Amino acid sequence: MAIKAETLEIYRTAIPMRAFEHAAASRRSAEAVVVRVALSDGRAGVGETLPRPYVTGESCESVVADLTNVIWPAIAGAELAAGELPQLPLSDSRGRSINAAACAAELALADALLDEQAWRRLGGERPGIWPAGRKQRITARVSGVLGSSEAAATRRRLFKLRLFGLRDFKLKLGFPPEIDQANLAAVQRQIGLDVGAGRCSLRVDANGGWSAERTIQMAAELKRLGVCAVEQPVFCRAAELAELARRCELPLIADESLLTAADAEALLEAGPRIWWNIRISKNGGIAASLALARLAARHGVPFVIGCMVGESGILSAAQRRLLALAPPPRFVEGNYGRFLLADDLTRPSLRFGYGGRLKPLRGDGLGVKLDPVKLACHGRLVACLGRDDNR
Repeated sequence: MAIKAETLEIYRTAIPMRAFEHAAASRRSAEAVVVRVALSDGRAGVGETLPRPYVTGESCESVVADLTNVIWPAIAGAELAAGELPQLPLSDSRGRSINAAACAAELALADALLDEQAWRRLGGERPGIWPAGRKQRITARVSGVLGSSEAAATRRRLFKLRLFGLRDFKLKLGFPPEIDQANLAAVQRQIGLDVGAGRCSLRVDANGGWSAERTIQMAAELKRLGVCAVEQPVFCRAAELAELARRCELPLIADESLLTAADAEALLEAGPRIWWNIRISKNGGIAASLALARLAARHGVPFVIGCMVGESGILSAAQRRLLALAPPPRFVEGNYGRFLLADDLTRPSLRFGYGGRLKPLRGDGLGVKLDPVKLACHGRLVACLGRDDNR
């Protein structure tokens, strides 16, 4: 029997979160778009995306519009196959990125269509992840992310994360120079010796807050402090970031400059001088993110697998599924759960364990269940596609 998508519910959500700042934004609530797809065979699934205008050019409003006008028409009449993910458009007719919108729909379809055997098949290019008769495993550990315009807050957060056994850290820079220096000094006092001895790692993220010349200068200074890489110091195209990386003493990490497969090909020109930050919401879902991770691994490019700051348990679950499929990343960002959020939308509420360890999820779909009470508390239905009055 052919399976078809019957309805797609679209929700706007906002969950209070602990204050988080960087050069491009300051957040006190995590605003997202959550979708629920219902299939003709009775199954249903949920997905989530956190659009960022300075990342993909998308907003919550544009995601709702793109789900309505681009994504839903692409799946509404299509025959879906259990155990397989349909290929969704990642751009509209004008070539504009709709990665965030595609992510929400893809995760919902994955939740509805994929059982545990299907997840195993998706990981088929990586032997040993599910050896016969043995359990799935995730070896990568979560990094701690530090973001504040106050050095005292940075110091307190780092202290807590160290108590929880984390050993990899990313410090948000790109504030005024005096704030950056104060944050760097606070971090150096706590983990400088451990970074020098290789017991901890430190990378920084300027979120496009620097010029090219300042990037070159800062890379030289940061190298002396033991920093291993600088993430997205300038907002620019992939080819421009690759050229800048050749002039820097530290590797650069592409985040906003890595949206598409074409961006990835341009970044490969710099080889391992450019590391990749692959994020599920930013890059269009699990399938597209997995393709980027495998491409990076084939070319010896270090990469990060992440979500977006403020993701609920839906995206955290998707990240764990991706980590079980992909080659091992250099760093992991995500699954912060109640470390950042005041509440969650799923049962269970996911969060990394001691030392940044992540337990794999079992069973069908994404491995978590949407809590309707929490959704009603933190979200509102903005559209229901597929019913006669919403066609």
